[in-house]
Amino acid sequence: MGRGGRVREQKDFSMISIEERRCNQCGLCERVCVRRILELTEEGVRILDPSLCIFCGHCKAVCPTDALVFSNLNEKEFEDAPKIGELPEPSAFLQFLRRRRSLRIYKNKPVEIEKLKMILEAGRFAPTGGNRQALEYVVLRGRKILDRVCTLTIKSITEEGRRIKEALDRHRRLQEPLPETYITRQVYLPVWDRMARKWEEGEDQLFYHAPALVVIHVKNEATATPEVDSGMASMQMALMAEALGLGTCFIGFLVFSIENSGELKKALKIPMDHQAHVAFVVGYPDVKFLKLVARNLARVKWLGEKGGKKGRREKQTWKLAGEIF
Repeated sequence: MGRGGRVREQKDFSMISIEERRCNQCGLCERVCVRRILELTEEGVRILDPSLCIFCGHCKAVCPTDALVFSNLNEKEFEDAPKIGELPEPSAFLQFLRRRRSLRIYKNKPVEIEKLKMILEAGRFAPTGGNRQALEYVVLRGRKILDRVCTLTIKSITEEGRRIKEALDRHRRLQEPLPETYITRQVYLPVWDRMARKWEEGEDQLFYHAPALVVIHVKNEATATPEVDSGMASMQMALMAEALGLGTCFIGFLVFSIENSGELKKALKIPMDHQAHVAFVVGYPDVKFLKLVARNLARVKWLGEKGGKKGRREKQTWKLAGEIF
C-alpha cells in the first residue's frame, strides 16, 4: 500500500468486493462501515460507492463468514482476533504501561534488525486519521551515522540558541516582541550550551550513545492529523521496544532541528516536502529501574452522569483519585 495518500488517487475501485456465496446477510458489515457505503438489501449486501472506502477492514474483521475481499490488502494479516480472556489483566497492563521509562543509559550493544522490524510493525498497525497511513520512517543503526546526525543537530540547536539570545537582547533593549516559539524554548539555552560542550568532550547528551534512532515523518498535506498519527504510532513502538527488552527516549530537540536544518534533513534522507513529527532513540538498558514512579493526579472534569447507586460514596472515591467535578 502506498504512502502519503497516493493510493487514494490511483486506487482501483474493484479493490473491495463481496463473495455472495459466503454472505449470510447478517448486516454486521453495514453496521460497522464508517463511510456507510454498505447496504443490506433483500438480494444481499450492496456496495454503494467503492470510491469512498478507506480500507479500514472493519467489515471483514466483523464478518462471521469472511465474505469481504480486499484485493489490495494482505489476506494473511486478517488473523483471528485474540479472545478477551487472552488479553492481559487490566492491572497488569497498567503496570506495563507505567514500567516504560525514558532511558538515557544504554549498553554498547547493537539492536538486532529483527527487533527493529518488530518495533516498526507496532507502528504500522497503529490507528491513523481516516486510515490514511501516511507515516514514513527513517531508521538509523550504528554510531557512525548517529554521530553524524548528532553533530548536525548540535550545530542546529546552537544556531537556534544564538537566534533566541539575540531576540531576547532586542526584547530587553527595544521591547521587541519575542516569537512564540522562543518564549517556550528560551529555557533550553543552558541545556543546549551544556550539550554542545559535552559533545566536544566526547559525551553524547542528545542521543545518550544509543545504538539506534527512529524518525517518523509525513508528507505535507498527506493527512489532516500528522501529529496525532505520529504520536499514537510512536507510543505503540516504544511499548513494543519495552516488550522486547529495549528502552527508548523521545528526542524533541531533533524534531524541530530537522525543520531548521536542510543539511540535517538531507542527511536523514527526509524529502523537503515532508515534516518530521517524532524521533526516539532505542537500545538495551544499562540501568535497572526498581520502582514505578508517581505522577500528578489527573485533572478531569466529569460532565453528565457521575455515579451509580453508590452515590455519595462513589463521588468521594473519585475525588480521592484526583478528579475535579
